Amino acid sequence: MSAARSSAKKKKSGRIIWFGIPFLLAGLGVIIFGPLATFYEHFNSSEWERVPVHLSDIRVESHQGDDSTTYSIEANYSYQYRGQRYAASRVGYDVGNDNIGNDHHSIVGDIRRQQARGTLRAWVNPDAPHESYLLRQLRWKKILFMGLFGLIFSVAGGGIMLAGKLRTGEKVNGKEVIYSSERHGFWLFAFMAFMFIGISLPPVLAIVDEIRKGNWLILVVLLFPLAGIWLAYMAWKSRRDWKFYGPLPLTLTPFPGQLGGDVAGQIDLPNWYGECAWRVTLQCVRIVTSSGKNSSTRESILWQKDQAPHVVAQGVGSAVRFVFTPPPDLSVTGKSGRERIEWRVSLLGPKTPVPLERTYSIPVELGDGKARALPTEHVARSEKQALFESISAAADQIDVQQLGDGLRLYSRVGRNASMALVLLVMGVVFSGASIGMGMVAAEEGFMLYVMSFFFGLFGFPMFFGGVFMAGRALEARVSAQQVDIVRYWGGRALWRRHGSLQRADQLILTSGGSSTSGNRKTEYFHIEVSCEGKKLRIAEGLVGREVAEAMRDNVIRLLRLP
Repeated sequence: MSAARSSAKKKKSGRIIWFGIPFLLAGLGVIIFGPLATFYEHFNSSEWERVPVHLSDIRVESHQGDDSTTYSIEANYSYQYRGQRYAASRVGYDVGNDNIGNDHHSIVGDIRRQQARGTLRAWVNPDAPHESYLLRQLRWKKILFMGLFGLIFSVAGGGIMLAGKLRTGEKVNGKEVIYSSERHGFWLFAFMAFMFIGISLPPVLAIVDEIRKGNWLILVVLLFPLAGIWLAYMAWKSRRDWKFYGPLPLTLTPFPGQLGGDVAGQIDLPNWYGECAWRVTLQCVRIVTSSGKNSSTRESILWQKDQAPHVVAQGVGSAVRFVFTPPPDLSVTGKSGRERIEWRVSLLGPKTPVPLERTYSIPVELGDGKARALPTEHVARSEKQALFESISAAADQIDVQQLGDGLRLYSRVGRNASMALVLLVMGVVFSGASIGMGMVAAEEGFMLYVMSFFFGLFGFPMFFGGVFMAGRALEARVSAQQVDIVRYWGGRALWRRHGSLQRADQLILTSGGSSTSGNRKTEYFHIEVSCEGKKLRIAEGLVGREVAEAMRDNVIRLLRLP
């Protein structure tokens, strides 16, 4: 298996490198045959001789493309050099047409003014008199644009090729060790910052001219360099955090992780960081890449488990040990068509002076290999602490009040505020776009009506769902085996439901959705009563399965349900 994995890694690395080569060559080609060639011609023609010229014609030609109009300068002129007459058409260094800046019309106007004053001269190559320029002028906007364009493609190609050579693991003392994605992650932020700032630089430089024309909408382009600055800050922060703690290699035992056995390992730290809320998370992730013109990559977390690892001193440093036994019906690491399965280990540690967060991509295969179990006292203490935290979190999220032989459960307004805010913002964006496209569709065409419909199909449900979630509340009273539910919004009762609760198995957990932040998935659960073919919700929006289970068990205990 080790040889097969090594061969697969080499093939993948080779494909990535070959994919980056065209970008690198294209970028270098633009730089060499664009700005560098222009500077070479400008320097090489500095000793050319100036001679009077007869201008027959000069004009700006427009060239209509699929989505833009480009321009070129066409001219015909003649000159006499060393007793011989020559005809030429070359105006300047440019070859071809473009729409960068307003140089074309200004150059033509300048040449015509020189002709009117009788001062028009051509630059002639004394060694080859048939070579000449009407104008030796550098178009700095075009040079900057071409230079940035070529530099962005070159950096992109070089970055892709470098990514193909980066290693996430190696052998140390005969053992396979795995390094976290943060080892090189800051380069991704730096590259994206360079792209955002580089691409936005030409329009940013044009802001003053555009504002003079009354085009205040040009200020929108400032969002791109601002995003680039934020990405640059994230690159610096990621690099700082990584350097503070060091590489932190992960060693799996057994290697690879075993589906049908244990996924276990040890992360080595260079120092002892004392007691803190250490947390290790194991995830099984499905990654799907769509095909077509607008390809995209989607991730979904199939399974996730948290654990308080066993942290022990190891020389001057420390070791973080973890052991998971994932369900055997999950998929192993691998790829099938456009879908691949990836297993990840995430580590959370000290929050100060800088937060410790690391994510490792690990191999997992079928097998029954076992790891040395964590100490029994550590497992018992961790489970007890986890239960206490779950009960405390449940009490923080849902108000529970004992009423004689019954209970009152109140799901307060304002819970899950972050999810409500995301729904509101996304709803405003999509529904706003839907309304805007609908308003201009009469002038722009039928296609905007179609786009408006689909944007609204997503936007309006998200917006009203966010509004409802922000103001919702739920009250449930359970007494003498009777359940009474009242739904509130904004403090007003909307509807009531009734049912019966006699047994513990009537209380079930149902999914209330999920959200993903970085590599962590947060699940939300409701507690419902199943009775007479219907389900009555008595608590909602509990964050995490462990919290929801603790709340359900607490309700069963307080009501003494059989």
